[in-house]
Order: sequence, then C-alpha cells, then structure tokens
Amino acid sequence: MIDPDDPFAAARRDTAPLPRHAVHARVLHVPLTSAGSPSNVGTFAWNLVVWDDPGGAPALHAALRPLVEAALLTELSAPFDTPDEERPAALRLLSFADVDRFEDAVRAFGLREVAHDDAFEEALRHARGEANRVGREPPEQIRRRFEAKLASPDVLALEDALRKKLGDEVFGARPGAIFAALNQVLAERGETPLPPKRSSLDALEARLGVDVPDVLRWIPPRLFQALCDAVAVVAATELRREVQWAASEVEDDGLARPPLVRVRVGEWLHLPIGLHLLRWCVMPRGAGEQVPSIAEWLTDELGPKSS
Repeated sequence: MIDPDDPFAAARRDTAPLPRHAVHARVLHVPLTSAGSPSNVGTFAWNLVVWDDPGGAPALHAALRPLVEAALLTELSAPFDTPDEERPAALRLLSFADVDRFEDAVRAFGLREVAHDDAFEEALRHARGEANRVGREPPEQIRRRFEAKLASPDVLALEDALRKKLGDEVFGARPGAIFAALNQVLAERGETPLPPKRSSLDALEARLGVDVPDVLRWIPPRLFQALCDAVAVVAATELRREVQWAASEVEDDGLARPPLVRVRVGEWLHLPIGLHLLRWCVMPRGAGEQVPSIAEWLTDELGPKSS
C-alpha cells in the first residue's frame, strides 16, 4: 500500500510481490531505443498500466496521481554525475479496460488518447511480464492508449554544464551548494549570477518554464534541484528564516529522497520543495490558467521578510 505521506513511495523498488490492483502498482521504465529511430537513443518512457475499472474517473485519477508524481520525482531527484544519462521522452498509459469519463481522469497529467503505434507494442510486451508478477492472465491487446509528451526549455547545455560542475553532489548535503554551482556555471558562460532574492526565483521560473498548455513541462533534473536549492536559500537570506536542509542521499533502493527542508516559522514547518515544485512547475497547466509565481508562493507560505 502506498504511504500517502511519502510522495516517493510508489517509486520504491520493493522486492516483495506486487499487490493486485485495478491500476498497476508500479510504473514501467521502458527504453525507447528499440523503436528504431536514432533520435530515440538514450530516451525512455514511463508506462502506466490499468488492468480493470477501479470504479470510475475519480477513483482512476486518485490511483494514478501518486504513481505519476513518484515516477517524475524519482527522475528529478536523481544526483547524476555524467551528462549522458537517459532522458525521459513521454508518459504513457495503456489500459485493458474502459472507464467512464476516462479522458477526464487523465487530463490533468497531460495524457491524451492516441492511435495504435509500434511503441505501444513494446509497452504491451512489458505489461505482459508485469501481469505474470501479479497473477493475471497476460493480456492479448490494449484497449485504450494515452500519451503525454514532455516539453522542455532549451537548457540542455546549461544542464550538462551544471552536471559536470556538481559531480555526485546531492541536494542538501551542503546547503546552498547546488544554487552556488549554478551561479558559477552562469558566470563561466558570461551570464550574470543570480542573487539570493525572490527576483531570482522569478528569473529561474521564466527561464525553466514552458508556456505550453496541457503538456508535462519537463525541467532537467540538476536545474530542477538548483531551483529547489534557490528556494531554500532565498528563505534563509531574503526572508531571514532558519532553514535546515535534508540531504537527498541515495538510499539502499537506489533512489534519492526528493528535495526537502524544514523552516522555522514559529514552530518548525516541513517544506517538501521537490514535490511542491513538481506540482507547480512540471505538471500540466491548462490553457489560460493563472497561478501565483514561486516567489509569491514562498512569501505566502513563510510570511513576509522578517525584521
């Protein structure tokens, strides 16, 4: 059972038998190199599997949300040390059942129904293997197919430079180190470093954001971690709060915990920055939807600058 207080629980590589649920309890990581296109080399897709109707659209949405968030947050929290890691290309859902108002249940994840293509044949092969793990009869064919593309800003050169600068540095091990490394990279590229102010959060949000509705707005992982680190640094400097970073060390299951800090606002407040920025900056935004900026959210969360 997924712990609702642990946003990473759905991604943990548990060796125990998987439970048999209407929505498969594990997100499948499927390399795309077998699709036959050179452009796919080094890319992968996350595959969600729906075996049965879980009880309508609200139940389907509730079952999918922790899986989608955990899969994305797994990738965003990873401490890469080389510039040539695999990169995500799509989120897919293959269903062997129909669900009333299916589209309503998955729209918030950027998923849209697509026609048959060879990529889903590879996904079907992986799903058949998972069926055996949960005691199901391997399915013969997919009933419905959905896909969400990832849109990303043109920042891969900046991401790769930051990866090289950071090596195996993990978020929180040295508070502010990832944001400082980003500023070093900017200076080396002839750009102006960012001061620890809310205006810098606005600048980063503009640079890393994608102004396209209804798509997953992917931010490369090291830049995502730098944005998380910048939030914590701004809280500690401009907002003058006492901040403690949690180190995102890689655990025995091979995963690093998402960026997390705690901030003293009267009492200690746990601030899951990684999960919040995933929902704020990565998950799809509807056409015409207006949301406050990261800087506005942080000010609202912690209160104005202390005197």
